[in-house]
This record gives sequence, structure tokens and C-alpha cells, in this order.
Amino acid sequence: MQADLSGKVALVTGSTKDIGNVIALKLAVNGADVVINGRDTGRGLKVVEQVKAMGRKAIFEKADIYKYPEVRQMVLNVIGKLGKIDILVASGGASARPGDGWVPGHQFFRDIAPERYIDFAMTHWLSRANCMRAVLDHMIERQSGRIILITADSGRVATPRESMNGAGAAATMLMARALASEFTRWGIRVNCLSLTVTETESYKEARSTPLGQVLKKIEQAIPFGITKPEDVAEAALFFASEESKQITGQVLSINGGLSSSG
Repeated sequence: MQADLSGKVALVTGSTKDIGNVIALKLAVNGADVVINGRDTGRGLKVVEQVKAMGRKAIFEKADIYKYPEVRQMVLNVIGKLGKIDILVASGGASARPGDGWVPGHQFFRDIAPERYIDFAMTHWLSRANCMRAVLDHMIERQSGRIILITADSGRVATPRESMNGAGAAATMLMARALASEFTRWGIRVNCLSLTVTETESYKEARSTPLGQVLKKIEQAIPFGITKPEDVAEAALFFASEESKQITGQVLSINGGLSSSG
């Protein structure tokens, strides 16, 4: 689809690669100025140049969305440099303990050490809450805003080996519904994009691991084929645009027909 986001400023977290990156570029193509966020400055600056080449404003803000003070400072920096934030897309997320090689994912509950529980909550839920809280006062002051949370269908459909990340995703969905109602008084809309298997860089790398055979079986079960980051970006554009002005508190699953209940 095409939308007119001219004059809008979008902050897309986790946008140095994968889904967040494609969403940021999609919003820029449709007229938005874009804030690129991540922990890799080199990658971030390359995306900034891509956006600027489209004739849009773009800046990179390094911040870890697991750490609220960093997210809050990022938001203050953006307001200082670009004047406002109209759209927040809360995407991205990796290990809550950078450097130890662990990423919350598909694991049997009995194999998850209790001290890791908080990491699942941070990856799939609390990082999103950090982002929303950081922009909230600004959006209240402006009496408008679009918030789009990227989450997972494991929060809708109970699946073995996804108890903890599913719990985090379910928390995000419930939080979004509750806050969508709470935020209507300020003209702020909150919606979720719920994903299953998506062909990101990380997913492609996982194909070469022992998990690869499992992933192939999952792909074969997707009626309309594996979801591409571009599919997610199209939906994000819809929620960011005026075309969705009557929609808030909703969870849109983008899964190629893999999961249809919940």
C-alpha cells in the first residue's frame, strides 16, 4: 500500500537489521522522517544514509531497549533534534545479557534456568513497555500518537517449547489492549503486529543450526509460505497511517495461515 506520512517522525527501535530495518525503510519511502535505533552504530549509520538518499531526515540513536534510562534519553535526543515523535514502532530484541550468546527462543520449560525467566519477560514484553513509557509524556503533550508493538503468535496459540516467550508475548498483547483504552483520552492509538516464522537474517542463520530441520517442517506447514519482513512492514505502514485511524487495541497476526486460532 501507499500512505502519506509527510511531516511525520517515526522512531523504530531495533531498526539496524531484520524486521525493524525493513519497517523503517517502508515508512521513509512513504514520507516519514525516521529515527534508526539499535546497538550497532555502524549498521545504524548505513541505514541513515539509505533514508537520507530518499530525501528524508534520518538520525541514529544508540540505545538498549532493555534499559529504560537509555530509552528515555534516546527519546529526549530525538525530540531535541527532530522536534517530535509521531510514530513509535517497538521492534527488536535479543539476549538480555549481551555477550553470553543466549537468546530467548524455543526451549522446553524444564530446560530453562529460573534465573533466565526475566530475560524472556524483558525480550518479549518489558522492552516494549520501556519504549511506550518513554514516548508517552510527549505524545500526551501533543494529544496524538501511533504506537505499534511487534510481538509473536506464541502469545495467542499455546505451543510446546514456547511457554516463556509465549507468556511474554501474551503480556504484550494484553498490555496493548488495556493501554489502547487508557490512551484514547489523549488521541494515542496502540496496536500489535503478531508474527510467527519470518524470514529474517537471524532466521536464515538458524537454518544452518541443529534447529534447521524443525524450521523446514514448520515452513512446509505454512499455507501461504513463509512471511517476509516486507509483509510485516506493509502492516506497520497501515497502522502508522491515517487509513487505520479507527483502529486501536488490536492484534493483527501475520503468519501465512500457520496459526489461525487463539
